[in-house]
Amino acid sequence: MKYETPVEDTVTAMDEHILDSEKAAQLEDKTRCRIVSQEELLGAIGDGDTVIDIGSGTGFFTDDMAIRAEKVYAVDFQEGMHEFYREKGVPKNVELVLSRAAQIEIEHADVIVSILSLHEIDLEKALATFQKVLGPDGRLIVIDWSQNAETDDIPPREKLYTAASAAEAVSEFFEVLEAEERYNTFKLVAKAKQQ
Repeated sequence: MKYETPVEDTVTAMDEHILDSEKAAQLEDKTRCRIVSQEELLGAIGDGDTVIDIGSGTGFFTDDMAIRAEKVYAVDFQEGMHEFYREKGVPKNVELVLSRAAQIEIEHADVIVSILSLHEIDLEKALATFQKVLGPDGRLIVIDWSQNAETDDIPPREKLYTAASAAEAVSEFFEVLEAEERYNTFKLVAKAKQQ
């Protein structure tokens, strides 16, 4: 089954700061492991999990998730990112999905991971979609640039969240288990609310 949702070619105000796929190679910088290590990602994913990687880009973090997960859906709305990933080599248990976060049409996942992409999505619509996709024990894991970052080498601050503001937004749809500020980023872990 191939998951592909039509993606508009127009650039929205939300997209203005998004890294263009022509610069995709920048996403392969090994220093990005400082944002979240392979060990931390593997610790968040169980053997046999189905994972959705929101804003997967070139698959830099997706490759780590694929080590443990049974299936990973690498979701990005830029076909150029998927083209880069194909050239690099996509693991057999990874399926590329051309879609915006709020429009994914994947039926079920155990874990949804968003690394450095929460500020790029239509959050309320995406969270409603994530809620439908995650099973009763499903987990949402977010690591994103913090509005409190000490560096200025980040997306525009007005588009960013803090751990507290992200937790507040997410809590309308999920039970927040963890929300902490880190060095220039924040981490949030939430689970599906019991219906």
